Amino acid sequence: MTAVNQLSTNQTASDESISPDRSFLNDLNRFQRILMVTDGTVTELLEQYAAETIKVRKLFEKVETSFDELITHHQQYLDPSSLPVLKRAILLQGQTTKTNWLYAESSILLDNLHPGFRADLLASREPIGRLWEKYRYETFKTILNYQKRPAGELAGYFELPEDSTMIARTYRVYSGNKPIMIITEMFPDSLFQQ
Repeated sequence: MTAVNQLSTNQTASDESISPDRSFLNDLNRFQRILMVTDGTVTELLEQYAAETIKVRKLFEKVETSFDELITHHQQYLDPSSLPVLKRAILLQGQTTKTNWLYAESSILLDNLHPGFRADLLASREPIGRLWEKYRYETFKTILNYQKRPAGELAGYFELPEDSTMIARTYRVYSGNKPIMIITEMFPDSLFQQ
């Protein structure tokens, strides 16, 4: 895993001090590289790749008011002033085939979101990218980290052996010059070999 500098979530400047190791991309195929570097919505890319509509399957969602309960690998990018944070885990799943294409963990800074967006996020099954479009959220993403890891406990979601490889990226999302989310997306390496 690439070492990353810690930043306060109150920082409004760019994340110039964070520079993920781009050599990580060298061993990936073309579509995997696109998934890792895109600053558009991954949902649309996956729909084109899978040739089907993609829906969210929520696995876990909880509003956290204790910093120690936040997603462990997101804590280095947050601070106590970020609270409350919506901690959630989801799958992006094909509507017809029920194929799971992506597992994502999000730390969402609730106080920095538009109230309508926040309500829809909590109540709907729409991917975050679609909600950005619905609310015409202008967003800017900064990639913080790339990683390869064994699927481990996530393997069952993708019907893979536990030692299968997942490729992952973590990024910070800004809107209105405020940080609104830290998202880690994990993709099974084997699903994107075509």
